[in-house]
Amino acid sequence: MVSHTGDDDFIFFSDLPEPTAKAEQRINEIAEELENQIRERIEEEHGEDIAGLFGIFIGATTLFRNPKIRTERMIYRGIREAAQAARSVENRERTRKVSDLKTTLREGAVYIEYHPIVVTETTEIYGYEALARGSLKGLRSPEVMFGVAEEANLIWELSRLCRRRAIEGMASQLEPDQLLFLNIDPHDFRDPTFRYLDLDELGITEPERIVLEITERTAITDYPTFKEYLSEFRARGFRFAVDDAGSGYAGLGSIANLAPDFIKLDISLISGIDTNFMKQNLVETMVSFANEHDIKVIAEGVERDEEHQTVKGLGVHLTQGFLFHNPDKMRMPDAGEVAN
Repeated sequence: MVSHTGDDDFIFFSDLPEPTAKAEQRINEIAEELENQIRERIEEEHGEDIAGLFGIFIGATTLFRNPKIRTERMIYRGIREAAQAARSVENRERTRKVSDLKTTLREGAVYIEYHPIVVTETTEIYGYEALARGSLKGLRSPEVMFGVAEEANLIWELSRLCRRRAIEGMASQLEPDQLLFLNIDPHDFRDPTFRYLDLDELGITEPERIVLEITERTAITDYPTFKEYLSEFRARGFRFAVDDAGSGYAGLGSIANLAPDFIKLDISLISGIDTNFMKQNLVETMVSFANEHDIKVIAEGVERDEEHQTVKGLGVHLTQGFLFHNPDKMRMPDAGEVAN
């Protein structure tokens, strides 16, 4: 019997005649097989990054028949014990990932995928967005890697490593006239190492070729102070983009307050835009606004030619997505870096 008790909790009841140790082994084997099958399906449909977010945590308990205790009460007690055991497994997994993250930071074990941003009209490469991946399999997904870093209070250390790796690859991966787009969280500006960035130490000779994408994992609560940070970086030549416009915190308020050089439209606005007239009207309005303020609009998540042709017809300046992505355009881990 399978009983669904919450958003993501499933309870399996089984009558297992063999010894308890063997029964628990069977349960773990079933869980591992189930997890592998589901992860493979997720990876087929949505890619390795999303599959990396999935996990099954098993907690088991054995109930012995006792005529003095009602069956319902025994089952309730068993569910509590199993849930507590599952949380213990999850916590151990979290501890392991923190350990892997510390290894990643110590060994510099990240590599960069450079995703092209193209001129919509000609598909000529305009620049690349640097996306960090962990060399260790459990931290391959940036969502997992940065999520673990946030829990472990190591977000600044991880951000520093990813920025350094991305900038190191500029000379070999980018042409002299192409821009590098770097993801930056608002909290990064509180990191003295970032705010007072030593351009010579990082090998940045042309800061005007670097676009800082404001990726809002957290809301900006103090716009006056944040705008001061941006002014300091602008004075040094850096440019800015508002990432994922149209989702989360990255709404019209962010665009108006930050006055970016680029607006990156979220994939939710672009996916299926060729058949959705409301999305087309929204994007057309955004492009008109951007043209008035000398801002370039980037359509993210373009995966089909129909979507490309639609955003092209709407006047979107730049485009990004798997339609234009060459997986070979990345810097894989060096021989001395950790890989699994």
